[in-house]
Amino acid sequence: MKRLMTILTAAGLLACAPPAAARTWTVASPGGELTAKVRATKAGVTVRARGIGARVRADGPFAARRRAVHTRFATPAGKRRRHELHARVLKLTAGRRRVDVLVADDGLALRQRNAGAPVYAAPAGSHALLQRFAVNYERPYDRVALADAAGEYGYPALLSSHGTWALLSEAGLRRGQGAARLTARSGRLRVTGADRRRDRGLSPWRLAVIGGLDDVVGSSLPLALGRPSRVADTSWIRPGRVAWSWWSDSTSPRDPERQRYFVDAAAERGWEYALVDEGWDAAWMPELVRYAADRGVRVLLWTHWRDLRGPGRRARRLDRWAGWGVAGVKVDFLQSDRRRRLAAYDAIARAAARRRLLVDFHGSTLPRGIQRTWPNVMTLEAVLGAEHAKAATIPAAHDVDLVFTRNAVGSMDYTPVTFSAPLRTSTAAHQLALAVAFESGLQHLADTPASYAARPAADALLRALPVAWDDTRLLDGAPGSHATLARRSGAEWWVASLHAGPATARTVPLGFLDPGRSYRATITADADADGLAVSGRAVTAADTLTVPVAADGGFTVRLVPLPG
Repeated sequence: MKRLMTILTAAGLLACAPPAAARTWTVASPGGELTAKVRATKAGVTVRARGIGARVRADGPFAARRRAVHTRFATPAGKRRRHELHARVLKLTAGRRRVDVLVADDGLALRQRNAGAPVYAAPAGSHALLQRFAVNYERPYDRVALADAAGEYGYPALLSSHGTWALLSEAGLRRGQGAARLTARSGRLRVTGADRRRDRGLSPWRLAVIGGLDDVVGSSLPLALGRPSRVADTSWIRPGRVAWSWWSDSTSPRDPERQRYFVDAAAERGWEYALVDEGWDAAWMPELVRYAADRGVRVLLWTHWRDLRGPGRRARRLDRWAGWGVAGVKVDFLQSDRRRRLAAYDAIARAAARRRLLVDFHGSTLPRGIQRTWPNVMTLEAVLGAEHAKAATIPAAHDVDLVFTRNAVGSMDYTPVTFSAPLRTSTAAHQLALAVAFESGLQHLADTPASYAARPAADALLRALPVAWDDTRLLDGAPGSHATLARRSGAEWWVASLHAGPATARTVPLGFLDPGRSYRATITADADADGLAVSGRAVTAADTLTVPVAADGGFTVRLVPLPG
């Protein structure tokens, strides 16, 4: 991120009390990349940083204390497996009121107690990528001038002002707290609670990742501000690729023979899991779990969240399923941001962790740092994903937008690579690139084994696809246009590029590779008639790849170090 040079005022929002009644502080991030100006008056606290302003209503006068934050932690899945949070915090208190301002190199965050929730504003002329609020977060993003936005929107929200980007979200919800959303009016975004009440106790962190789009895509801030892990031993938590029958045949979970077919397909490809969705029968499930285990595949089970409501019912079901040997549960139809439903996420994740079960939340809210607290939560839906491609067209531009919004705040169960979607308009290479471009601790590959086998280049790539990443970087991109990412797994690098619009060519500088080392680059790109073309060459960090891309196309590059 470029060094931040200026502080921009959010016009109309940041007017304060007369100077004599105000106190001001400057909070600089540890690396000096971001500086926030904080001002407290009798009317409240205002914070200004590059391209964003926020105000919290709270009566003063305030006393101030400063502290440094330096945290390291690991997760089994995510943008990377090892994370660090370096930040400085200004704590303002006035009696029982409190406002904390955290500033890191890639963003800032606010939380408060006995004070109003933040109201955000950005400089005149700012634009935004916003998603109309829905309890399952399964809507497209709209491009709007911030001044024209009106109504309720869900997190995350992406703001753009004069080359600076700010991704708004929240993290660190505690038990008893509901999730928030944003209400837009007159160019401002007000944080409003799902329960229409003030936060209980100390609020969650309301955060803004600030900088370039590379900062937005690469930041660990939305995860790092989650509550610390409650799972001491995470060695049993294993990400993986999942064979999933429901997308191609929604009646198949009722048929044990069909489920064995998908288990066999997973085993033949070296995939770690098979998911049995809604409709399975307890009469044959234990035998299927044993059948899969004999072939090196573990089974995940679908359940409605109501079947896990209440500690007694939850314990009985999870004990039974764990006794069968299942690996985890897909918990569906939660569809609420209210505090009691949010408490169910925590209770289910806790109970599952005690039994060494993985969790995939569907029909769910957005990840708000839960994957740090409960690392057995491998992924959450909260996305207009390929499930909708069974009956609708998902525009290529929507896929691009998700790189900069939804997937930037946590693992995303998009269920990619649906070659046989009846209304598909993006190319086969675009579809294949989704498996790398979209991060999910459980990567549900949604099409049939036959569909993958019919495209040998795709089948080969999905057999080699890593199950977790050690680093994530945005190489190039813009919402609605294109996104090219590089992800590292061990010594290998994988590049995925998604494109929306007319045919073109994309260049990929390879400066992220280890200097002085040669790699074998295998490129899987668009070909005529919705095909896939595979090519290869030796490359180094000094090289640049140029790849032709079809309309609404894409490509994938695997980079494997060569001996010597």
